[in-house]
Amino acid sequence: MKKAKIIIKDNAPFSLDFDDYYFNSSDGLSESRYIYTNAFELNKEKTIVAELGFGIGLNFFLTLKRFLREKKDKQKLFYVSFENFYIEKEKLREIYQTLGFYEEFKDWLEPFLQAYPYCKDGVYRFYFQDSFLDLVFGEAKEKLQKLDFKADVWYLDGFAPAKNQDMFNEDIVGLVAKNSKKDTKILTFSAASILKKSLLAHGFEVQKVKGFKKREMIQAIYKGLELEDKFGYFKTPSLKNPPKKVAIIGAGIASASLAYELSLRNIQADVFEKKDSLGKGASGNINGILSSLILKPNVLLGEFSQYAYIEASRFYRQVLNLQPQGVYEFAHNELMQERFDSQKDNVLFDIVKHQAFLRDGMCIKPQEIVKTLFKKSGANVFFEYEFLNYTYDEKFTLYFDRERVLKDYDVLIYAQGASAREFLNYKFMSLSSVRGQCTHLKPFLKNTHALSSKGYVCPINDEINMQLIGASYDRLNQDEQLLEEDDKSNIENIKEFLHDEKLEVIGGKVGFRSYSSDRFAIAGQAYDENFYLQNYKGLLWHKNKVQKRPNDFLPLYFSIAHGSRAFASAIVCARAICSMIFDEVQMENDFLYALHPARFLIRQLKKGKV
Repeated sequence: MKKAKIIIKDNAPFSLDFDDYYFNSSDGLSESRYIYTNAFELNKEKTIVAELGFGIGLNFFLTLKRFLREKKDKQKLFYVSFENFYIEKEKLREIYQTLGFYEEFKDWLEPFLQAYPYCKDGVYRFYFQDSFLDLVFGEAKEKLQKLDFKADVWYLDGFAPAKNQDMFNEDIVGLVAKNSKKDTKILTFSAASILKKSLLAHGFEVQKVKGFKKREMIQAIYKGLELEDKFGYFKTPSLKNPPKKVAIIGAGIASASLAYELSLRNIQADVFEKKDSLGKGASGNINGILSSLILKPNVLLGEFSQYAYIEASRFYRQVLNLQPQGVYEFAHNELMQERFDSQKDNVLFDIVKHQAFLRDGMCIKPQEIVKTLFKKSGANVFFEYEFLNYTYDEKFTLYFDRERVLKDYDVLIYAQGASAREFLNYKFMSLSSVRGQCTHLKPFLKNTHALSSKGYVCPINDEINMQLIGASYDRLNQDEQLLEEDDKSNIENIKEFLHDEKLEVIGGKVGFRSYSSDRFAIAGQAYDENFYLQNYKGLLWHKNKVQKRPNDFLPLYFSIAHGSRAFASAIVCARAICSMIFDEVQMENDFLYALHPARFLIRQLKKGKV
């Protein structure tokens, strides 16, 4: 990700990197409407628009404005845009004001700028009314390879081909084809022969039409076939029909975030919780910390932790209006100090010696977040419904304790935390239930930020005059009762933050967190183990060849094994599951594959051990 060198020239934004204008200097709005945002039909229940070259976002805001003006009933807009030249948010606002566009777009521009990400590669989600923007920072070629979606419309708007040939070459167009469906429409200002040849070579029918204040420009329609890849075993089969009725087992943050995301797609979920109220499980702590692991660069677990953390922080800002206070992480041993030293240039972490300040971290109130998300979702939450089993015959029938039976669910999602392992019977999926005890103390430290080292200290909770520290980690003990020795251990783990304070324990809470053997969450569709054993048994010898895709699995999904960082990972996993159910823009494949329920079996197959 590079920082854009941009100036205003002839009353239009001008790129010093490409020696070219971002759009027509005399009539940018009309140009964008003519070439892109008004040049296709907006009549589907779900429209996916993809763009090469986000620039100042003008095409997006014009598309959003048109969509909100014309949309009917349950229509949704998904917009995914790629950009490798970062414009600071203050500069973006200044450009809109200078060009006289600010007042027209400020109702969308300001929320966008409030959630605007740092100059760091990634895929960043923005929420608007019935609309989702995924802003993709990084090299287009790399990101197009890592993302899977099927656009209805493509805007190719990456400066003139003569100035930016890399954006219009055959490699890029081939990846555009990979992320297109039959009859996807290509829109561009260009009439360059290099682009026409690239489109024809990758299955597009090309025509030239009248351009904007120029003789002609290209439009194209994709007529090619869907392309297979060597990671077919990680692909999720599409549902035959969009779901109408969804059941979720469990009522913690994994469930609440799913219920909220489903509600944005006009689905009111039924949620079943075996306890008698919210907040009885691991998501029920009075306070908690939203933070990130700090591992060495290019360690996938660390990269995912960063991604989940920053996206959760942005989600809570956009959806719940929570404001980060920041979190201090401390390196309490030599290995952690090495990790801190290796991440000194990471924009997410302000690292000085053994201390890292995470500006987007926050002390959260888990119970309130879960409760608010369920309220916003409109989900039906059923308490004291202990899930026992299901049967499936085109629809799910669910069986609960006290001989209660509910029918006709199109989709079932397991999000019940540590108890999920009781319902899973996969040979190589290893899940553990880890006991964690938080300690509630009479206020003793006036810290304005959460502090995290070997243990952590939340700021004082003024509403109940309490300060939370934690948390123990015990794989062997399944005792639900508070233990005095755990309180002592929690206090010992925060001793670096103490002076001569006298600490008074006034309570605590025990929760059970679920972990997988590789520390990643498990998010995705249930898989048929026999299908995998039969179709991928030769992966040891041909793992780099094209693999058959699953085509008809049970519409059962998992959002489990989130461990102690569920309030980060549950948010992106809810999006991932919805993207699978509704055929939307998915997260980057590196992360998606690391979360896939079948990953444990795939590893064994690749080693020839099955």
